[in-house]
Amino acid sequence: NCSYIIAGSDGSTILLKIDEYGNEIWSRNYSDVPGSHWGKSVTKTSDGGYIIGAHQNTIIKTDSTGLLEWYYKLSYGYTYYVEEVIQTFAGDYIVVGGIGGDPGTGGHAQRGQAFILSMSEGGGVQWIKRYGILNTPDDSFWGIVQADDGGFVLAGAKLQNRNFEFYDHFWIMKTDENGNEVWSHELGGTLWDEAMSIVRLSDDSYILAGKKSLSSTNLNLFIVRVASDGTIMWQNDHGSGIYDTGLSLTLAENENTITVVGYTRSNSSNPFDYRIWGVDVSNGQILWNKIHGGNQDDKASGVVETYDNGFAVVGRSYSYGDPYVHWIVKTDQIGNLE
Repeated sequence: NCSYIIAGSDGSTILLKIDEYGNEIWSRNYSDVPGSHWGKSVTKTSDGGYIIGAHQNTIIKTDSTGLLEWYYKLSYGYTYYVEEVIQTFAGDYIVVGGIGGDPGTGGHAQRGQAFILSMSEGGGVQWIKRYGILNTPDDSFWGIVQADDGGFVLAGAKLQNRNFEFYDHFWIMKTDENGNEVWSHELGGTLWDEAMSIVRLSDDSYILAGKKSLSSTNLNLFIVRVASDGTIMWQNDHGSGIYDTGLSLTLAENENTITVVGYTRSNSSNPFDYRIWGVDVSNGQILWNKIHGGNQDDKASGVVETYDNGFAVVGRSYSYGDPYVHWIVKTDQIGNLE
């Protein structure tokens, strides 16, 4: 009796429930929610329902069958791109993302920064904190987990400096329960480095995955483990093509391995393919990796461990749809297609 929940878009936000074989159980469309929005993340809530981060200013709450309970539109002067929403230990919600808008010569107190926002049930904003360099188009938080002490650890990308080259760092930040910074790391080189996803381990350490630029044309998967006090336990980058990047990761139930998904290509004229890496939690070394895809661009963006210790991987495929489809694959415990 295994099933999966997927958030996405068919022009507006959708929520889909499938069984263990990939067959649809139900699907919901939230086109009645005003404005432009599409599903970026979904988290199960304590009441059995779901909270959806729906990108442009939008948070959507549903019941256990995907029926709309409420939505909230952030009403600030610029677009707030909602990347992830989680429920806290106390039952409230934490929303993270980045603030849009092209930079202007006069500056702006919000535009271009990353944000973390606390929201009550039903959508009341309790507090908001903004971090990063002002008046740029680049800083964002992409993922968040709650720490054992009630604070939060965030994965994101932060501009290195305001020089309009828009090179960014792989960004890890810890805040207290009110969103105030406790510690922060900016890792990587001098080009494009981003932390895209984060998981928490039972010892309150954290593993993040994203990308690290080796040159202007070559990216590697970048993975980092950090202790609860901010100490870097290990960091590694891996790649075998000219473009290897991680977008999502999941932790095995026994916490011995993490599985990272993203995309790769072997040269600039070839299409992107799904890539799945198995990584040793103790040292960040690759245990196995697999590539899946067709003759057009295919990019994996989400992964969960399945009941049989395999993996369900979801992403966008141009190989199997016109113009594209949401492509879900089921693999065994070392990433082979079943």
